[in-house]
Amino acid sequence: MVVKSFSDFGKSAKKLLNDDFVVGKKVEVKTTTADAVNFTATGVESDKDGAISGSLSWKYKVYGNSFTTKITTANALSNEVVSEQLGVKGLKNTLNVALGSSSHSASTKLEYKHDMVAATVLADVTSQTVTDSVALGYKLFNIGGAATFEIASKSVSQYGLGASLVHEDSELTLTTADKFNKFKLAFGHTISPKYEVAAEATYNREKTSVSMATGIKYTGDGATVKAKTDNLGTVSLAYIANIDKSTKLTMSSSANVKELEKGQKFGIAITLDQP
Repeated sequence: MVVKSFSDFGKSAKKLLNDDFVVGKKVEVKTTTADAVNFTATGVESDKDGAISGSLSWKYKVYGNSFTTKITTANALSNEVVSEQLGVKGLKNTLNVALGSSSHSASTKLEYKHDMVAATVLADVTSQTVTDSVALGYKLFNIGGAATFEIASKSVSQYGLGASLVHEDSELTLTTADKFNKFKLAFGHTISPKYEVAAEATYNREKTSVSMATGIKYTGDGATVKAKTDNLGTVSLAYIANIDKSTKLTMSSSANVKELEKGQKFGIAITLDQP
């Protein structure tokens, strides 16, 4: 089994508990031209203030390098270049440059993945930080860690460690973050092709608080239903329907059962994918 990157530790539980629980309204249209250029147009209406935002991106390949350009209604322009033909198997570099009316950013990320090791080096020019991570795997076990070094102060501002036990149908992960001030235990299990469950528990040592969330996913014929709840009393539901081969509808709602007088939150998203 190929080792996971450290940032992917606990990913199966995270995806089940976070993906598809949309808030507000969103429309996304994806198309691909005859020249293999992928266009994605997105429009979002905020659930908080009703503000509408949008973006348009296009992705294409040149000599094996993947280029993605994105413009937004917030007067921001970003470019991403992914290079995988670097002469070393498993080595990939991602360059990101973003220009906005009030801020700019630039970063480069070097990733290396092999059967038993996965390593990354992220250099952020804007924040003047370098973040390194490494993960080692042997059979069912993965261990790893990450640290962020601030160039200006010449100090390590963040670090954490983690361990993961991965089976074909389940993953159990324990990770630490924020200089060992946060501990997270995550579990994800695919019970059958139709049922999946996940749970997360996070302990904050500074606040001496514990947060928990559990969820379940049911995949039927052409539709998926997800539900989750947390220790604060928030219950969330999501319904994902594949209307046809190119259209997906996602609807979700959430409410705090301890504060029903505050009402519910609703979300809807439509994705049109025309290959």
